[in-house]
Amino acid sequence: MAKHKASEAAITDESAANPMTEPATTPAAEERQAGDESAEQTKRPFEPVRGWTSRLTGPLQYRKFTDANMKVIAFKFNLDADEKLPEEALAVMREHKQDKDGNPTGLKFQDTRTHGKIWTIPNDVEGRALADKIDFRLSELAQKLEEGQSKTPF
Repeated sequence: MAKHKASEAAITDESAANPMTEPATTPAAEERQAGDESAEQTKRPFEPVRGWTSRLTGPLQYRKFTDANMKVIAFKFNLDADEKLPEEALAVMREHKQDKDGNPTGLKFQDTRTHGKIWTIPNDVEGRALADKIDFRLSELAQKLEEGQSKTPF
């Protein structure tokens, strides 16, 4: 404890010995301060369609995005014109159409003019939670399908 008091005394003696010293200021701090930026620089333009998750490789390719005009969260699967969604992915989507109690979640399949064939969920708190669950399950399924393709026998 004596060492601690001695170091404090040395600090106070040093500042008392040279009272004319000013704290160092950096020129960058004087030039720019918080709130000086103009509103145009920090504001991003509004985008009605915003992507969240994109999986563009492998056997299961999909994109999760929101559309502010339609007020939905959507899943769009990249499929050829004659190709169908893998049965496992279709099962994931179908099992999330209802919750544990059998109540509808709002997940439905639609063929829209702007996005084509998509699975949609209302963009609210419950819909965002459901979309995260579906996205997690689809990413697990995609990894499983990729591993299955890489283990093909010769």
